[in-house]
Amino acid sequence: MSITLEQEKVDELVERFYEKLLKDSYYISMFAERNVDIEQLKSRQRTFIKRLAAEDSSQNQENQENQVSRVQERHSFHIAPERAEKWLNKMKETIDEMEMDDSIKGKLKSKIEFLVNKLAN
Repeated sequence: MSITLEQEKVDELVERFYEKLLKDSYYISMFAERNVDIEQLKSRQRTFIKRLAAEDSSQNQENQENQVSRVQERHSFHIAPERAEKWLNKMKETIDEMEMDDSIKGKLKSKIEFLVNKLAN
């Protein structure tokens, strides 16, 4: 079953998340070193979350692996497990602060955690 998440909520989630992330010295340094365009990064994050929310959570193993492959293509650099955990915790914290149905929060956090864990390992 897919989750219904309006674009307005996706946009709010991404803005709130990056407000948190951009207060962390590690991410500030990393983005500066890599000359990351934060607005482009936010745009990609909006697309990612919207797609993730729309995908059926009961998808089969092959579809999940395809999803992991697509995310890995966009993140060709290695993600240290402790940094992935920090990123994930900030995302979960942001989701928890949002005004949305608890079942949507749970499904979204679960999907994101699955992908982050695949990238970090």
